[in-house]
Amino acid sequence: MTDFLEKLIQDAEERITRGYYDQKFEVQHKHLSLSRAIKSSNHNAIIAEIKPKSPSRGTLRADLDPKATAIQLARGGATGLSVLTEPDNFGGTIQTLAQIRPAVDIPLLMKDIVIGVKQINAAGNSGADCVLLILSVLAKKKILPTDLIKEAHNSQLEVILEVHDAQELKTASQTDAEIIGINNRNLRDLVVDLNTTTNLLISAQIPDKTIISESGFESIEDIRRFKDTAIDGFLIGSSIMQATNFESKVREFVYA
Repeated sequence: MTDFLEKLIQDAEERITRGYYDQKFEVQHKHLSLSRAIKSSNHNAIIAEIKPKSPSRGTLRADLDPKATAIQLARGGATGLSVLTEPDNFGGTIQTLAQIRPAVDIPLLMKDIVIGVKQINAAGNSGADCVLLILSVLAKKKILPTDLIKEAHNSQLEVILEVHDAQELKTASQTDAEIIGINNRNLRDLVVDLNTTTNLLISAQIPDKTIISESGFESIEDIRRFKDTAIDGFLIGSSIMQATNFESKVREFVYA
């Protein structure tokens, strides 16, 4: 079976080489804290994802209007927005992030396969408030997470450090990342299992950080199973993108 994680990394390397992240936008905006927004939410903190395509489901929205979508998601009560800027497997663009920034007044996450400083600079130039770093990706590239976290902070960006198992969670807890994301999707084979989060909550020591669970949330029942746990928020993409009404779907999760 092909290791999809290897493909994601290879594609990211090729984008860096061809200058994809060298685009200059210089979007001016007041930096917003995603971690504080999550912690201060009076309801379920939902990071709604703008994702045109999924490697496991194919095209999610062929007619996606990013700016209009962002406004609808914010109206639905999203705490923040995750914007895919990875074009090869998720159909995102950096231009999309830059277009969305002036349209909403909530924190924006640049979601990509980040392995270098050029990508972090691109996040800051395009209006992001936060950037995703994936521990399994950094491990394969032999990159210390502390190095890229420092670069992000120098660019006034918060960091979601993504983990998938107990050892990664332990490593992440010892960094300065503001948010730890537990991904229920195995990036090697794309299999999703909400028990990934459940098992870590049971078996691992949860650090005193903002903790979110990512991937696989389809219904309000999926959200409710994590009530009264250490999970502070949820990152949800495909089920929102496939909904008939973005605003009402986000609101459904927010008030689950």
